[in-house]
Amino acid sequence: MIRQLQVSSAGSAALIRSGSQPARLGAEEVVVAPEAVGICATDLEILDGTLIYLRTGASRYPVVPGHEWTGRVLAVGQEVAEVRPGDRVVGECSIGCAVCGICRAGAYHQCPSRRETGILGLDGALSTELRLPARATHVIAPHVDPLDAALIEPLAVAYRAVRRAGIPPGESVLVVGAGTIGALAIAVLTRSLNCDVSVADRRADRVERATALGARPHDPGRTYVWVVEATGSAGGLELAHASLSPGGTLVVVGLTGHETVAMDVDALVVNDHRLLGSLGSPGVWPDVISLVESGRVRPGSLVTDVFTLDEWEAAFERVRGGSAGGKVVIRLDSAQGA
Repeated sequence: MIRQLQVSSAGSAALIRSGSQPARLGAEEVVVAPEAVGICATDLEILDGTLIYLRTGASRYPVVPGHEWTGRVLAVGQEVAEVRPGDRVVGECSIGCAVCGICRAGAYHQCPSRRETGILGLDGALSTELRLPARATHVIAPHVDPLDAALIEPLAVAYRAVRRAGIPPGESVLVVGAGTIGALAIAVLTRSLNCDVSVADRRADRVERATALGARPHDPGRTYVWVVEATGSAGGLELAHASLSPGGTLVVVGLTGHETVAMDVDALVVNDHRLLGSLGSPGVWPDVISLVESGRVRPGSLVTDVFTLDEWEAAFERVRGGSAGGKVVIRLDSAQGA
């Protein structure tokens, strides 16, 4: 029997039991037993009904959340060669069709018919079994802690933003926002690129956590050639842009949830600023996994609270309250068979 968290409508979710996955797998599919799943604001948006895909009708209930995960392969389709039963794996969120021109160009996260694990058209990992295309999975070494492995997905999002900006090693960088993505961007910058990183966040506990990752508090009035915006707020975007030196680059990875946010366009033009958006994590997974396997970046260090699947309500409320100050993870390996 499969046991999973199913959100049936806005504000309504429950643990349900259903029959086992069909014995016949798609030729290019795998079945995974999730071990650990990170919970983030997107999962709350699914529960609350505020997720943009739900509002536009692109995604529909019921939804099984869980897009930050690690697990062990249970079964593989007949044409799957890259993973085997028993392998520990992590998985990408955005899964393109793999045949259109956009996918072939490497931008599968922009595929018009893409699915997103636990978000759009594909059940997520808050389940004792997860079924998905094998091409969206990556083998992870046995020695990697499940908490580190579960957060490879948000680490890949942060890594891709840094790489998209083209930040060279050793540069001075400002990261605005020290939530999960911001903190992981700091870890990439300090521990992979040896950058001098400053951090700005309204929460003192997040700034303290960021300093443990090698950052220093932002000195108001200082400007930077490289700025990463990770708050998803109008105020954060304003501070990020105001802190940008002439000729500088601002990469925005935070989503505001609003159609429009004010920006000083004249300053953007007059100062020759470069403004970039960064969505998802296409093409960076091997590099990110290498960072984690080598121990240079330990995303699991952000985890402050661990729950079982039975405790999902407490886990979601912990994220909603923001009181954790860190990352919340649900362990399914300890909940299986309950």
